[in-house]
Amino acid sequence: MRFLLSTVAILATAPALADTFEVQAPVTAATLYPQGASVIRSGRLDLPAGSHQLVIPGLPADTDPAGMRVVAEGATIGAVSLQTGRALPDGAPDTQAIKDARAEVERLERALRDRDAAVAAIRAEVEASEDLLSFLRTLASSDNATTGDVAGLTDMVAGRMLAARRAGIEAETRALAAEQGRSEDERLLNDAIARLDALQEPRGDQAALVLAVEGQGGPAQITVTSNADFASWRPVYDLRLDQQAKTLVLERGLMVAQSTGEDWSGVTLTMSTSRPSGQSTTSEVYPRVVRAYDPRAGVAERAYAPEPMADAALAAPVAEVEAVVVDAASVDFQGTTAVYRYAAPVDLRSSVDALRLKLDSRDLPVEVLVAEAVPLYDKAAYLVVDTKNPLAEVILPGPAALYNDGVMVGQMDLSLTAAGDEMQLGFGPIDGIVLDRRTPDRESAEGGLIRRDASMTETAVLEAKNLTGRDYQLRMIDQVPVSEQKEVVVDWDASVEPTEKDPDGKRGLLVWESELAAGATQEITLETTIRWPDGYVLSN
Repeated sequence: MRFLLSTVAILATAPALADTFEVQAPVTAATLYPQGASVIRSGRLDLPAGSHQLVIPGLPADTDPAGMRVVAEGATIGAVSLQTGRALPDGAPDTQAIKDARAEVERLERALRDRDAAVAAIRAEVEASEDLLSFLRTLASSDNATTGDVAGLTDMVAGRMLAARRAGIEAETRALAAEQGRSEDERLLNDAIARLDALQEPRGDQAALVLAVEGQGGPAQITVTSNADFASWRPVYDLRLDQQAKTLVLERGLMVAQSTGEDWSGVTLTMSTSRPSGQSTTSEVYPRVVRAYDPRAGVAERAYAPEPMADAALAAPVAEVEAVVVDAASVDFQGTTAVYRYAAPVDLRSSVDALRLKLDSRDLPVEVLVAEAVPLYDKAAYLVVDTKNPLAEVILPGPAALYNDGVMVGQMDLSLTAAGDEMQLGFGPIDGIVLDRRTPDRESAEGGLIRRDASMTETAVLEAKNLTGRDYQLRMIDQVPVSEQKEVVVDWDASVEPTEKDPDGKRGLLVWESELAAGATQEITLETTIRWPDGYVLSN
């Protein structure tokens, strides 16, 4: 039977309660969202037939009662109350945990008392030695010391004083040895007292769930589901390139964390792409009202203004795009939402652990492996892989660590990539491929530009030297100006014909692809001329 938890329970209307029982219901499972979580806790007990009061302590104090659901097997739930400020109702019996904690405090107190008694007994031996020494000193200074057998008395006092001093030293040594470890005993006792206090009087960040239940006589299981705001998950990646084998592996992982105020131990985790805390419907569109005004009247009204009711729409959040992640071994679909179920239970401490869970490894095709060179800005070429998403699902955006032949070379943020979409990944600089872009006319014209009244010519030499011992496929990229006016004409000429112009719609970009053998140099001369009408001023 399922009940929506009300903020204030009407316990007065419940049947008379025969007994009060406490049951521990730790977190056993949680579904994490990109922001927030649904937390499931479960507890079992033998519940006699009849009406009883059931207490579940240890819930975070900020638990929202409106979002809580309680399910019982072997019992019927009545009124439900979420209480803060005390762990148990008045008259509730001590739990086994409290009994065990109290017994541990008593054991440690006895151990500390026994240690102190043993040390005190040894200290008594030290004091007895000191008393004997004092007596012998008194005896040596008495009148008897100057009459009778002085030599015999002297020998006796000296021998007794030596024996007393040795006994005192030996007893002091044993006392110091017996005191070793007392500070640790005190720490253990203080910790045990703190644990007992926490069980008897919960911290201010804890609450207790109090249920009126009707027992059926036998085992009963109580399951509580609640929402937590401070928990989340996100995808993380490792990209591993092997140049020799020309393979690229995408290792997918999940980063999970929570700050709910309680530690999770042995919890079954599910990660969902759903966003229950986000916007659930489209933003409302309000009428757009335009107004005109007479500037001669001196009234500076806005050209248009939304109606007052549109203010809420202006502040409304932008709708988020739902993304789906799939793993063949551990993912299920709930409609369009994908959920990961991690196989092994995990421990996740509050505000302490940022846990990375391994998801899977997928091979990405290495379609092209090139040394990409942009001499306009860079002094070295970069190793770039052209690949695509071969999976049947999208790759979610997230941080990725890049490894080239086993060495970490950088990091990047993977963007949202649909199934089949192309990806271009950079794996760091190739220090042995040196780039240069020089303008031969720099001395006679600033910046390599030769200016005339209505024309300008630029000559640039692009160069890539392969100083490595490995052959590379070279992709060199440069640019020429783009005109958006018919009066401004741009002409260009290259010593090597580009293999691609305006890639991906990027106007003015030129791409040259060629083989660059070890020790070889690729040189391209690019000349650009711009002409415009007399009297015009060129700007760029």
